[in-house]
Amino acid sequence: MIRITERYKKIRRSFAYVLCMVLAAICFSGCTGPFTPQLVSQQPAAPEQDTGFILYGTYDYDSTDTAVLVDKNTEEGTLTFLNRTNNRRYTLAYDGTTGFYDRYNSLISLSQINVGDILNIRFVKTKRHLTLASLCPDAWIKPSTDQYVFDNVKKEVTIGSDIYKLAEDCFCYSGKEELLYQELNSVDVLTFHGIDSTVYSINVDKGHGYLRLSGHEYFVGGWIEIGTKFIWKVTDDMLLTVPEGTYNVAVSADGTMVDRSVTIKRGLETVLDLSDVVPEVPKEGLVLFSLTPSDATLYIDGEKADTSQAISLTYGLHQLMCSCDGYVTLTRYLSVGEENAGISITLEKEKTETQTDVSGNSSDVSGNGTSSGNTTDVSGNSSGPNVTTVSYYRVYINAPAGAECYIDGNYVGVVPCYFKKEEGTHVVTLSSPGCNTRSYTISVDNALSDMSFSFTDLEPKTP
Repeated sequence: MIRITERYKKIRRSFAYVLCMVLAAICFSGCTGPFTPQLVSQQPAAPEQDTGFILYGTYDYDSTDTAVLVDKNTEEGTLTFLNRTNNRRYTLAYDGTTGFYDRYNSLISLSQINVGDILNIRFVKTKRHLTLASLCPDAWIKPSTDQYVFDNVKKEVTIGSDIYKLAEDCFCYSGKEELLYQELNSVDVLTFHGIDSTVYSINVDKGHGYLRLSGHEYFVGGWIEIGTKFIWKVTDDMLLTVPEGTYNVAVSADGTMVDRSVTIKRGLETVLDLSDVVPEVPKEGLVLFSLTPSDATLYIDGEKADTSQAISLTYGLHQLMCSCDGYVTLTRYLSVGEENAGISITLEKEKTETQTDVSGNSSDVSGNGTSSGNTTDVSGNSSGPNVTTVSYYRVYINAPAGAECYIDGNYVGVVPCYFKKEEGTHVVTLSSPGCNTRSYTISVDNALSDMSFSFTDLEPKTP
């Protein structure tokens, strides 16, 4: 019985061994045997199509430039540049492969690059594709300053104590509007961009608008004070250039004073209507002046004043001028609003060296103009006693024809017109119904000849 069992076990092991060998042979032949794929379609494969897409890197370029960014179009994915040498403009496309860097070669986003910036760029000219743009490390920036003076004759600008040349096609930008640099006003707050001694772009951080008075007949000859910095004498017809912002405006004449809040918007004209003002009984205050040196002479509103006793002055603004031989003449404004007040005026001694006024212009204390105390005769009429002939040169405004012309805020006439030539910087403001008001800063030389200016047509107001 035992022998049969052992024999059975041997037979079973032999059968299992044979079965494993057979299965292995089947598997081996299945893995190594030929494979014939099924034919899905008899049509030939379509040829590859050129999509036109090329993946650029920051090192793929065939052209470079140092240029001013003059437009960012994020909707179309394009940037427009102004070449500094030939003053030509060109537009390049950008995408996710374009690299943007600051002046220290650190990666930044396009939102950190602004119109007016000077950039070093690399691009593929044949495809008009921008591969790299970085803020130029050689460029300088004078941010948000009002300490500048333009010289339109020499095409220069003094910023602080430094003098810079204006590039031939200097790019000026205000909001979304491109300007001529002559349209900038001395009240604007500007950011300058340049390389070495040349300014290539100017951004307007805070611009200007215009204030027109209406119904102000009672206040003609009085004063208008805008904020604490701007003062003008009120004339029959005036259009004032004022920095954008909200101001307290005080208008006064013959003891009547009115205060209004006015908001000036960039490039727009605001009207201040004073027709509802009812003149008050003039109020007066007593002002006692103390002058140093004691023998100085004081003029109030152009009239010599007796400072040995308190002086009665109507409420409102008054112009003071104090002078004395050997001292610098002082001109300032006094606002009277109390019954009694004391004012001390101390003059500074003149420098030892002799100073000559080469402008040939005499001083006028009538108070027209700004708080500097200097005045400009824009009527075209000669002044002074015993003058029987016209003996002055003129500045002509020839275009745009039909526009109202204001010089330093005072009405001159309808273009073409002229005003008396006075050396220095003047603001020409042009206005016409249904059009946007524009102002230009001009420089008038001291040459013994007339000058002429023509400006572009005023643009119609948008609905």
